[in-house]
Amino acid sequence: MKTEITRNVVRDLWALCQSGDVSADSRALVDAYLATDTEFATTLKETAKMNTLIPGVTLSPDAERRMLDDARDQARIKLLLVGGGLAILLLALCGALVLIFRAS
Repeated sequence: MKTEITRNVVRDLWALCQSGDVSADSRALVDAYLATDTEFATTLKETAKMNTLIPGVTLSPDAERRMLDDARDQARIKLLLVGGGLAILLLALCGALVLIFRAS
């Protein structure tokens, strides 16, 4: 059974080929496909050139920890807001029930 290789498969493998994280068989498969589809090969090579023009983002060593701390703080605030809202709603409901039972 022969499996057809599509542009999508080659596009997925292309990034791995560029980084060197692909097996020799996969590399040969990509090279063979690109030899038959020169237009697509040109598009991929132009895309690779464009990626080198985009500057990489450099984060400080503790940036991940600070982002995690910020996310925890935001989650804590949301929890307090939701919990506070539910507490107020519960108090209002209890007050309404007290008023109903006193009236009857």
